[in-house]
Amino acid sequence: MKQMAEHSYDQVRSLSLEEVIGDVVDLQLDKSGISIFEIREEHVFSKTLIARGHYVFAQANSLAIAVINEEIALTSSADIRFLRQVRLGEKCIAKAYVRSIAGQKGKAKVEVFTYVADEMVFQGNFVIYRSAGELT
Repeated sequence: MKQMAEHSYDQVRSLSLEEVIGDVVDLQLDKSGISIFEIREEHVFSKTLIARGHYVFAQANSLAIAVINEEIALTSSADIRFLRQVRLGEKCIAKAYVRSIAGQKGKAKVEVFTYVADEMVFQGNFVIYRSAGELT
């Protein structure tokens, strides 16, 4: 079961904690968050042992949604860059930063950087739709 490292961190509102890819270790809603995701055998191509890109993207995307302080938050768009291959056994540390929020309803811009050790392996700029709790 996934748990946050410290209970003093904010609780994810837009997803269940199990839906966030990786372990959330820090979360400040509408500000920033950090998650750690270890690449295991089921996440890699069997021939090359290189992580499938959608897992690296999913970690960043789910963290970008998790930092939003709304009941409903959805990815509107993403501009992403894979900077190097991630291999079996490496730990991806994703750091998300909310750069702007457009009012109660609207969109938020979230930037996510993913590192293996000190090397950046992924960068993404996400526009996240925030619903202000309205179901439509």
